[in-house]
Amino acid sequence: MGLFTSDSIELKLNQGEDFSIRSYGPSEEFDEGLAFLLDQICNKYSLKDFSSVLYTIVKDLILNGYKANFKRVFFLENSLDISSIADYELGVRMYKSFILAGKSSSYTNIAKKKDYYVDLHIAHNIDSITVTVSNNHKLAPSEMHKIKNSLLHAQNYNDIMEYYIERGDNSEGEGIGIALCVLLLKGENIPTENFKIFSKAHETIASLSIPIKKK
Repeated sequence: MGLFTSDSIELKLNQGEDFSIRSYGPSEEFDEGLAFLLDQICNKYSLKDFSSVLYTIVKDLILNGYKANFKRVFFLENSLDISSIADYELGVRMYKSFILAGKSSSYTNIAKKKDYYVDLHIAHNIDSITVTVSNNHKLAPSEMHKIKNSLLHAQNYNDIMEYYIERGDNSEGEGIGIALCVLLLKGENIPTENFKIFSKAHETIASLSIPIKKK
């Protein structure tokens, strides 16, 4: 499944059209297509050196979306209520063991059957590139608490290893990934307030606005 052809990317860039992609689980083909797409977008706006940073951030946000969806599949299969604090803590420990055992690969097909998707939307113009990653599940209170803590505390660090040693959460990996996104943005002098994660209705949204500096 190719994301876009080179010609279609060039056409959308020249016409100022947005890019939208829906996926259900990780694949090498998706990663390659995403890297190529982001390279072309960054080249269009003279941000070639930023392409690898943007890819790292976007890929992490998409992976977090997959993990959130797979977690819900796991909780359903084990009759656990993700909104219950007790069930959530137990389920997260069980889920981590499940992931470490390499048993989650089959969940892509299950997510697709249940329509548990992750959407990537990229808008672009001469002033900014705006990336939105969403999945069709609202964050559980415990998940939102962890994410808010990661966004808040990452502001105080300049090194991901320092963050991991002092604040690493062994229960789930999303916090480290979010902290890495914040640190990468800080390293590029992009205001961290341009990066937001929130829930509304029945979806969770991560948004990032990248200003394009005028020469």
